[in-house]
Amino acid sequence: MAETFEAYRTRVLSYLGDEEPISVQQATPSQLDRRLRDVEPEELIRRPAPEKWSIAELVAHLAAWAERMGYAQQDASLSAGVFRALRESNLRLLESVPRARWVECYGVHEVRGRQTVEEFVRLEAAHDLNHLRQIDRIVGGCM
Repeated sequence: MAETFEAYRTRVLSYLGDEEPISVQQATPSQLDRRLRDVEPEELIRRPAPEKWSIAELVAHLAAWAERMGYAQQDASLSAGVFRALRESNLRLLESVPRARWVECYGVHEVRGRQTVEEFVRLEAAHDLNHLRQIDRIVGGCM
């Protein structure tokens, strides 16, 4: 059975705990680069199970959020570069908005419904940690 969004949110937010979400988001591109540095090309595209994403697919997902973008066909190094550029741009945008406004400003997600900037920032940091953990498990399984 597929994980519900509520279960997913609870699980990934537990990875974040009391960490500052902006700090996590700032660190993720470097954390990702460090993890990719010594991984052999064939390991980047190996799926740990038929229904699980490879490292290359996880990195493409971090860069371009839509699975229909062909994650399996993306180069992990290029995806990591795109992710870094987009993340840095998004963080600059967030820095331009006073934190007090993060609870007032919101968008409406097609699955999650109404989501404030503050909620999005926390969930995005937790999402980063979730995928870094997945990469660690894949790499750990190769050794």
